[in-house]
Formats: sequence, C-alpha cells, structure tokens
Amino acid sequence: MNIDFTKDSIHEDLYHQPLKKRKWDRWIYLAILLLILFSLLRWIISSWIFNYADGFLMQQQFDVKFTNDIRIVNYHTTEGNTIEKGDTLFSYELYSDLAMFKSLKQDSIKNLVNDVALQNDLAAFEAEIAKKNILLQDIQSRILHWKSERKLKESLVYLDQITPVELSTTDRQIDDLQFQYQSVNAEISALRYQKSALLSTNLKKNTLVNNQNKSSNFKNFYISPIAGNLDRFRIAAGQAAYKSEIITSITHQGQFIRAYINVEDLDDFHEGDPVSIKLPYGFNSELTGKVKKMYSISEIRDTSTINTAVKDEKYGVVMDIVPIDGKTWENVKISNIPVKVRKLKFNYK
Repeated sequence: MNIDFTKDSIHEDLYHQPLKKRKWDRWIYLAILLLILFSLLRWIISSWIFNYADGFLMQQQFDVKFTNDIRIVNYHTTEGNTIEKGDTLFSYELYSDLAMFKSLKQDSIKNLVNDVALQNDLAAFEAEIAKKNILLQDIQSRILHWKSERKLKESLVYLDQITPVELSTTDRQIDDLQFQYQSVNAEISALRYQKSALLSTNLKKNTLVNNQNKSSNFKNFYISPIAGNLDRFRIAAGQAAYKSEIITSITHQGQFIRAYINVEDLDDFHEGDPVSIKLPYGFNSELTGKVKKMYSISEIRDTSTINTAVKDEKYGVVMDIVPIDGKTWENVKISNIPVKVRKLKFNYK
C-alpha cells in the first residue's frame, strides 16, 4: 500500500508480488522414491553377496519334564536361585499314586462300613451264645433234678415200692437231657469258633490295609541332575503338570545358535566360517560368531523359522553357531529368540 502525504486524500494501490512456492512435497516424494530404490537394490544385491539362515539363539539349559502326568506338591527352592547338582527342587505325586490314594480312601470307607457290619455280627454271636448258655444251664438243672429223682426211685425199687420200669424211664430221661446238653454245648463251641475266625479275618484285613496305607504315604522328590541357575516355575505348586510339559529350566553359562540352512545352500557353509547374527530387538543389533558344527542329517525345520508367505523349504540342515572367542555374548539379554544368520559368500577361512 502506497500513501501520498502531499494530497488530502489517501488512496492505496494494490500491488501483488508473486510468492515463491516451496517444493517440500517434491523433496519428500523424491526421498521416498530413493528409499524404495535403495531397499530394492539392497535386497537384490544382498542375495548375491550374502547367504542367510534362520535360527534360534539358545542358552545351555536343562528342561525339567516328565513322561507321565504329575502334580506338584511343593517347591523346596525359589526362582532364580543358584543350585548345585543333587539339590532337591520339588516334591510331586504321580497321577497313578493319586488314583491309588483315592482307591485306598474308598477302601477305608468300605472298611468303616464293614467294621459296623462286623460289630453287628459279633453282637449277634454274643446274643446267640448267651441264649445257648441259658438253655445249657436249664438243661443242667433238669439233669440234676432227674438224677436226684433216680436216687429216690432206686431206693423205692429196692424197697419194692415201684417197678424197675419206672427207674428205666428216669434213666432214659436223664440220657436225653445229657444228649441235649452236649448238643447245645457243641453249638456254643461252634459259635465261639465262628466268632474267633471272624475276628481273625478282620485282623488280617486291617493289617493289610495298614500296610497299604503306610506304602502309600511315600513322597516323590525331584533331585537336580546338574548345577546352574533356576528359571521361573511354569507350574505352580498344587497344580498338575501334564506329560512332556516343562515345569522349570536349569540354565548355565554357554550360548549358541541353532540355525537351519536350505539344502541348496549346503556348499556355502562350512565349519569355522565367521557369521553375523541379527537380533530381533535393538537398532542394528548384531553379534559375531562362527559355525561350530554342521550335522549330516537333514531335519524338519522348526515351524517358527518357516516363512509361510512364500513356499519355504520344510527341511533344513542344522548347524550350531557359537561366539568366536568361545565365551558368551555379553549384550544378549534373553534366550530362545529367533535370529537371522548372515554369511559372506566370498568369505575365505
């Protein structure tokens, strides 16, 4: 706006100056294009220069697991402790032992029921024996009565007051009563024998049950076969650990990578070759190592190392990679993680 101070009126002249357009968008598009071209070029060239393999960074560890289903009773140490060979880690029960324990518990209940029935049987025997004893006493008193009668009749026969026939009748009565007495006495002996046999059988059964209970009260303890650091408890105390399920792990120093290489790349890898390992965390985190051993049998690759987006080989040759200095990778924080192994194609031993 131009103002002329020599005139009474003020007017303005609009003068549009052309603005310079900034070309940031073009630079952004160019940068994206260059990045894409660089990535594509790197991908193409890297396959000419490097050989790749997929693997797992692992630690020297021993996994504690069983071939049967068990139940953890109690842990005798804590997570993270350093243990020695022969230390007791935990106590456990096999499910076969639990089944036996339940069976014994059911048998104990049956024994209680049987004991009640036994007491009823013994009471019945005692009542029957008591009845027989009362009958025996009655027969014995009747025998004594008829014997006294016989003495009196014997005197009367001697005095010729009665005939000998009456005396014979008394003798037969005494004989019948004595026979009854012996029969009842035999029945009492039989009842007492049955009672004694019943008590003896019950005693043997109780002894057998007690022996079974003593044999079922044992505890199983897991003894550490190696020394090392105890990892976390994957199964809590009191919980079940099913067949082949890892309960805990014992780790010790010593890291390595188990990698799978395609069969067509077998000639490009050799024992002793230096390799680079790309970690899945951290920016540009790489380790250096060497191929320690290559195995002669092709194996089915771990499913996590197979790329499902493309038709990847199902089988691979296994090789172990260790640190070059033979020690450990100090900057590795965790184990059992997937890594990428890279090796120069034109590298010489």
